[in-house]
Amino acid sequence: MTPGAPAPDCPPNGQKPHEDAALALVTTTDNGQRITALNQAAGALGFSPGMALADARAIHPALQVAHADLQGDERALIRLALWCQCFSPLTRPDFPDGVSLDIAGCAHLFGGETALMEMLASKLGRFGLTARLALAPTIGGAWALARHAPDDRLAVTRSALAGHMAPLPVCALRLEESTVKALEKLGLKRVGDLIGKPRAPLASRFGPLALRRLDEALGHEEESFRPLNPPHLHAAQCRFAEPIVTQEAIGIAIGRLTRDLCALLEKAGKGARRVELRLFRVDGWFEALPLATSTPTRDAAHLARLLGERLDRIEDRAGFGFEAASLTAFSVETLAMRQEDLGDDAMTMRDGDDAMTMRDGDLAPLLDRLVNRFGARNVTRAEPHASFLPERAARAVSVLKPAQSHDWQAHARCIQDGAAFARPLFLFAVPEPVTTLAGVPDGPPTRFEWRRVAHLVTRAEGPERIAPEWWRAPLGASRKTRDYFRIEDEAGRRFWLFRDGLYERDEETPRWFIHGVFA
Repeated sequence: MTPGAPAPDCPPNGQKPHEDAALALVTTTDNGQRITALNQAAGALGFSPGMALADARAIHPALQVAHADLQGDERALIRLALWCQCFSPLTRPDFPDGVSLDIAGCAHLFGGETALMEMLASKLGRFGLTARLALAPTIGGAWALARHAPDDRLAVTRSALAGHMAPLPVCALRLEESTVKALEKLGLKRVGDLIGKPRAPLASRFGPLALRRLDEALGHEEESFRPLNPPHLHAAQCRFAEPIVTQEAIGIAIGRLTRDLCALLEKAGKGARRVELRLFRVDGWFEALPLATSTPTRDAAHLARLLGERLDRIEDRAGFGFEAASLTAFSVETLAMRQEDLGDDAMTMRDGDDAMTMRDGDLAPLLDRLVNRFGARNVTRAEPHASFLPERAARAVSVLKPAQSHDWQAHARCIQDGAAFARPLFLFAVPEPVTTLAGVPDGPPTRFEWRRVAHLVTRAEGPERIAPEWWRAPLGASRKTRDYFRIEDEAGRRFWLFRDGLYERDEETPRWFIHGVFA
């Protein structure tokens, strides 16, 4: 059975167009922009895939156009083929616009072939996909009927296959475009025009592929079906002789599952980044506890500890008990073996009666526990960001995001335009206003007051001028030029002050702020 993929129906701005709006997706080729897909409204205007965009615009100037993402379409089609495995374990994508399913021995599980087709169409409809479905005894027959038959739902038996294939165009035989054009020049425009014709002249002129495709579609020759292999999942399962309810019993099961899962990961040379514990209740429902880690891990004790801390979320959901449990690693990465230290240089951290051992330089267990308790949004690390404004030169990201190696010194040289004007490590989230007294308007302050404390300036360096990022500034944000100065007071304390605005250039009088302090 082959469902044909629908044409995308989203306009360039991502909003769903009106039903009567014509939309086409285009790609750029050596011969200009060509239409690769279109919706029903565009098809009703006479447009077709392969048509030049200039010709389509000449016919219908209001045609909405968006660039096709061919690689994204392939990835989406593979995901759809994997999803179709809920109907059959043997599925594969038929690029660029279809999915094939081998439903032999599976249709009776869904009430028959017709019921299976209706169920598949209903589920695809919920995804916003209007698929064409065809069921045939051969792969080539299903492929052809799904794309060229007049009905969008069609189930054909072997005896009626030739009759349904005969009126279809020869392009339904999955032939190359040059072969199709050569056949049409000779008046062989339908599949029925090839059925019963002398085979030797056709093979000598068009090659053996044309006849082989015809025989495969009609069932005269076998065609192999190579299904798409699903991603390998590392999972551990266990069943209980009696339903369990208490957290102590669930914790024992978690310990067993983590050991089994980590043994599988170690054998494969992998480490888990995202796992999920599922506890199946006796009434058929299950409770899921997802878990993500900051780095790949296969430490069974560490995973068991993190999952154990989340058991309070399902404390009142056990019902009559759990009869089975599974632990699956949905995201894994390559994790090389690491030689443990022979010396006793590990650091032990205690949290009440619980202890955690950390090796030198290994903060991942601590970060995972902090995320487990406070949430991924509240445990962050800094990474460089392309911006000259100090408050935007670094941004906070979750520690669960895969870490990358950043050259902070190169980033600092870039945002400072190669100058040696150092910036403080400690910046205020919001610059604080200060009252200043300057010798000259454009010069550094000679005195300033911050938090009701007066400071006498003994040394000053600057300015470092930073223009506003007008293309990024949010509504209401300052759009003035800043002049930063490094200030040292009589006690040797150093501050980072800036003047917001320029004299004689801005209508308002410039104000002074302190943005950070040096160690």
